[in-house]
Amino acid sequence: MGMFDTLHIELDGRDLKIQTKRFECSLGNYRLGDWIFGSLPGVRVYFDQIQLDAAGQRVYGADAECARQMTVFIVLTQGVFVDYLVKEGELAAEAIETVLRELRERWSDSARLQAFLVETLRTQQQRMVALQQRLGRVQSIITTARRLKAGEALDGIFGLIHEEDRKLAAGDDPLEVIAWVLSDMAPGAPFCGECTAPDPLEEYRL
Repeated sequence: MGMFDTLHIELDGRDLKIQTKRFECSLGNYRLGDWIFGSLPGVRVYFDQIQLDAAGQRVYGADAECARQMTVFIVLTQGVFVDYLVKEGELAAEAIETVLRELRERWSDSARLQAFLVETLRTQQQRMVALQQRLGRVQSIITTARRLKAGEALDGIFGLIHEEDRKLAAGDDPLEVIAWVLSDMAPGAPFCGECTAPDPLEEYRL
């Protein structure tokens, strides 16, 4: 059957995978803001008609127990996955052509594309900062675990200031502490831009 690439979209708060052989077929996984290997320049809009069962999972074939049908549109601009649109039902050819044209016109706007790319860059930078912070905490856990193994005490005013140090001092498994830090729910120091979105009109307010 060959390999697929997978485009991830959100439907009803859940991740929905759209598989395709349109691109490099290298088992790539792509989300909004990703550049897709094997994509073409310009504004490209593709569609897929999918079926879901009662649990919201994709089903295939005429004999599948289908509870919901949808037509999904995917937009790539200069190879970047910039947008998607989900329409209920299995649209007819004329309706599909109308949506394809509207999405191409929408994403031919260079200002719209620039705004999307800038926001994507900002988000990716925030994620990198968060990952760097967590990697730094993991390195600190390794250092602390080695100190404890060597019989050193975590004393001094800053000895147990971090939760991970307190966990290690209490005898928790270092691997479990690392897993805790790397999990999405692990608390970490906030970084610039994480808590509030910038106000684009701030400089014009009285």
